[in-house]
Amino acid sequence: MEKRLDVICEFLNIQDHFIDIGTDHAYVPIKMAKQGSTKILATDIHPKALLQAQKNIAKEKLEHQIATFVTDGLENIDTEDYDTLVIAGMGSSTIIHILENQEKTKNIKKIILQSNNHLEELRKFMNQKNWFLQNEKVVYEKGHFYTIMLYEKGIQKLSEEEFFLGLFDVQNEKYYQFLEKKYQEILKKIPDTQIVEKKSIIKKLEWIKKFIKRKQDYSNK
Repeated sequence: MEKRLDVICEFLNIQDHFIDIGTDHAYVPIKMAKQGSTKILATDIHPKALLQAQKNIAKEKLEHQIATFVTDGLENIDTEDYDTLVIAGMGSSTIIHILENQEKTKNIKKIILQSNNHLEELRKFMNQKNWFLQNEKVVYEKGHFYTIMLYEKGIQKLSEEEFFLGLFDVQNEKYYQFLEKKYQEILKKIPDTQIVEKKSIIKKLEWIKKFIKRKQDYSNK
């Protein structure tokens, strides 16, 4: 199984009644059902993807633990019997669109997210909706860094650099170095006439360097 999906499973408990939105091949539901989870709903907007998920579930004889449903996000789903959401492998705008429906998420106590882009925007949205960023893990897989976020209900104050970079983790040094190189390249391409854009990138680079220094300070203790 992919590293990022392993981390999602680490953030789940077998007691969680969860909906895996955009389940694809249903790897997370299958792994959790094998561990003992008994109430899982695997959904996908694409019928062909869900058909493959159903085949994988049937192959493992887990139909009594994992239900399936073709739908867009949380549309036409009764979420009353579920307390956890898993949304992975989508863009932040899609995730935000799904979670904007407050009626659908009122009984949800835990949300696990893995977005492919615009993490700062997603963190700010979740913070504004009173979701507490409990944990984050960054994994490197197939040439890409993936950030998996664990949210629970609650109010939280995050700094601007935490909205941008996430919760500081001493193990994320390579990720911070990757971001530093990425934003240095972006800065080089911005014309001097675009003062506001340059200042924004310079500020982000300062935050990245601050996190790298924290890691170095931690190592020197």
